[in-house]
Amino acid sequence: MQERLRRLERTWRREIREVGNEARILSAVAFLIAFAITRLVTHFLFATSGGGGIVVGPLHVHHMVFGLILMLVSGILDTNGVLERTRAILFGVGAALVLDEFALILNLADVYWRPEGRESIDAVVIFASVLWITVLGRGFWREAWSVLLRGERAVARRA
Repeated sequence: MQERLRRLERTWRREIREVGNEARILSAVAFLIAFAITRLVTHFLFATSGGGGIVVGPLHVHHMVFGLILMLVSGILDTNGVLERTRAILFGVGAALVLDEFALILNLADVYWRPEGRESIDAVVIFASVLWITVLGRGFWREAWSVLLRGERAVARRA
């Protein structure tokens, strides 16, 4: 078993870390896991008590607040160039918490359990798709952009 783990670690290092893809993968996986857990917890709370969450006095603190805090912390870590893995995970989790309540932000109303709440799912699907496209095709997209820019410049010089 230990030999398998060592081989898996070597493969991760060679195929993910050494090509500079670790932060993107950690962010994408954290995003998907956090979104799934958030949905499970909110549905459980709704099914058992008709809602729930954190309440401070008369104020219901939505989980997007915690998502914004996590994204801000990841931004601070990024601007300081530290803790790359940690900031990638914080960003993924924060983005999931914020986008899970995207419909609330868009409508400026608590529409989580109403039909308009579907807008949050749409936002999550779009963001997750873009996130995974960048993870899976990073080298290709960088090269394609470079080729397209060089092609545009060459055409502009001839004109």
